[in-house]
Amino acid sequence: MAFGIVQVAGMLARDPQFIEWVGQWTVPPRAVSAEEAAQFIRMVCKVESRRELATDRDAEQRFHNFIRKPFVAWRERQAEHA
Repeated sequence: MAFGIVQVAGMLARDPQFIEWVGQWTVPPRAVSAEEAAQFIRMVCKVESRRELATDRDAEQRFHNFIRKPFVAWRERQAEHA
């Protein structure tokens, strides 16, 4: 099943591994909530709502380049070390 970018962003914000990854970006690193992970997505993508990812090409590119790709790479490294 293929998901749109808005759905992917929503699922990521609730994913325990993504939440852990976001926590590593806080200073100092700490545990964050699903809402804080969602806020992180909105902040990095420079949107008020994740729905804007569907219509704002710049925000979509920021999502892929600064969130999705780095998170997937981090998750793959974690799996290699497990």
